[in-house]
Amino acid sequence: MTGRSGRRLTVAEALVVATVVVGGLFGSLLDRALVATPAWRDLGVVAWADYSRHADLGPGEVVYPVVGILWWGLVFAAVIACRRDRSASRAVRVPLYLAVVAVLGAIVSTVIAAPTMQHVGSVADTETAALQKAFDTFTMWGVYARGICFAAGFLCSVWALVVLLLKRPLPVLHSSDVGTTE
Repeated sequence: MTGRSGRRLTVAEALVVATVVVGGLFGSLLDRALVATPAWRDLGVVAWADYSRHADLGPGEVVYPVVGILWWGLVFAAVIACRRDRSASRAVRVPLYLAVVAVLGAIVSTVIAAPTMQHVGSVADTETAALQKAFDTFTMWGVYARGICFAAGFLCSVWALVVLLLKRPLPVLHSSDVGTTE
């Protein structure tokens, strides 16, 4: 992958870019917090549980862990790579360290939220008190706490990317870089 200056991105820079892209995918947690959760409150816990069994306990059982672990791994790898890369700006470390803190918060909230969601799969629709407790717990830890962590991690990744891009030399255009039109 080449950057604006025509030079190849370092491993650290490529990992920060990948961190931003994958972290951006979790922006949907903001949708969940601001749009979906209020709707589920209106529709009721039985409807939420039915949806969750088909989504979170369906394809979500594969998609969420894979993308989450990928993002967490990329954040940690980007920090390590930036520390080892002597050409990487020291200014990129602060947002990356903050992204690590956000990732750790996301891991902790997932450790609490995931078993709650797994339990929903075994609760009967007639057990509305248990479903309400699961909804409340999952909303607090799986939507709000984790959503804040993912949003903070994403913003820190974007901050790191901006720092990296601002530290790069401006591109030099050559006549061979410009396509011709007829």
